[in-house]
Amino acid sequence: MTMRLLPLLALALTSVSSFGQGRKVAFRTLCLEHSGDLIELALPAGKPGEAAVAVPLLTGSPSSVIEAVFPGDDAVLYVKGAADKPVIAAKAPLAKSQRQLFILMPTPAGSGEGKPAYQMKAFDDDLTTFKLGFVEAINLSPVAVRFVVAGATTPQIPSGKHAIFPQSTKVDEYNMYPVSAEFLSGNGSWVNGYSAGWKASKLRREIVVMLVDSQTKQPTVKFFSDTPEFAEPAPAP
Repeated sequence: MTMRLLPLLALALTSVSSFGQGRKVAFRTLCLEHSGDLIELALPAGKPGEAAVAVPLLTGSPSSVIEAVFPGDDAVLYVKGAADKPVIAAKAPLAKSQRQLFILMPTPAGSGEGKPAYQMKAFDDDLTTFKLGFVEAINLSPVAVRFVVAGATTPQIPSGKHAIFPQSTKVDEYNMYPVSAEFLSGNGSWVNGYSAGWKASKLRREIVVMLVDSQTKQPTVKFFSDTPEFAEPAPAP
């Protein structure tokens, strides 16, 4: 199986935030786990007197698209309603595309004072980079991971990298195919950490994140089916 291996770059309506000159990005968020009660962040208001733009942190699927102009090379999200001065809740280097997906997870305890509540990574989210009918596998675990997709083994994805590969064409009568994720152990062997059946569809994408569960401290896999709102609707039969 071939796939592209890429380095990590760290409301049903579109909201807009514009503060000064910078880089305009249409982004969505996907939160792997909430940090305390911070379930919604914010962007500065577009103009004086306007309200800040709410940035929802959904854990079951990506949010709707939000448009913003970031003044530098980093995406920065803030604690909503901070009284005295803006408090950074998440920050990451922007990816390359004009469409991006920001994935957030709580900053581990003991990371030091003054750290944002969330760690965040930015990924290209356009349909040219990440096509419908493809899978994006993001390895946030500390070890390499590989997939066995309908019997075919992918190249390993090192820690801190992600890869995009097509859904399998070897499907059953229900368009399903078997998938397992294997984590590289300390002795060099591959350990199965996830097994499931995935459904192939040219009308959606799959986002798969490998990480260490904050509670069990064991490797885990989070799976999200994604039909982005900016994808063209399927032609009528």
